[in-house]
Amino acid sequence: MKRVLIISSWVAASQVGARTSAFALNALGIETVILPTTQMGRHPGWGLPGGGVSDPARLRDLWSGVGAQDLQYDAVLTGYMGHIDHIVLAGEIITAQRKANRDICVLVDPIMGDHPDGLYVDELIAHAIKTYLVPLADIITPNLWELDYITDHDAHPAGPGSVVVTSVPMGTDGIGAQLYAGETYAVSHPILDSVPRGSGDLLAALYLGHIMNGLSPKTALTKAVMTTFETLERSVGTQRDELILVGADLSGLKYDV
Repeated sequence: MKRVLIISSWVAASQVGARTSAFALNALGIETVILPTTQMGRHPGWGLPGGGVSDPARLRDLWSGVGAQDLQYDAVLTGYMGHIDHIVLAGEIITAQRKANRDICVLVDPIMGDHPDGLYVDELIAHAIKTYLVPLADIITPNLWELDYITDHDAHPAGPGSVVVTSVPMGTDGIGAQLYAGETYAVSHPILDSVPRGSGDLLAALYLGHIMNGLSPKTALTKAVMTTFETLERSVGTQRDELILVGADLSGLKYDV
């Protein structure tokens, strides 16, 4: 069975970050190990979250415990980084895992900002993600604003072989994701009036999972985008403001290129 190391936020009562990533990967038959860069009660968008950013020394100590298990990884997925030392640790882990497995896949979700407000992490953290983590990635999944920040307005960042850009407007009433991996490919769906948080975490994990399961980038993107849309639509229909993943079909079997 394949295994992914997730280095991202842990939020107890909100379906975002590592909780969502792990759920999606598990649904595709992939084991997960989580290093939590935050330990919060709820998403900060709801108000005071409780908890906070993981202490860097404690996170490194957690990794020591995980490392003692001598587990093998097929991929590393990085998401929200709450401290500059989290980024340093993530880079060290990726470098070490590449030495252990030259075929390991590294997906960096460069969570740092969005239109129209710009950065919502410290500028030093954003700069470190851009200059240190992104060049280590095989795949990155920025939104349009993050892509612009990472590339300094160029078309493609150095390092990653695949770029999946999320939240791309398409036509007058569509939105979706665009893939750059030697060729350009896009998948769109109708715009929803409002969507729960966590859709980016879900899409990135689904895309990675499908790639790990041997699908082509085009097919992986189609399944990831359309399954994410279906899950969002279902969640909105329940009139709840969180992603509803329990009972969702995340396999993407009905969607093909």
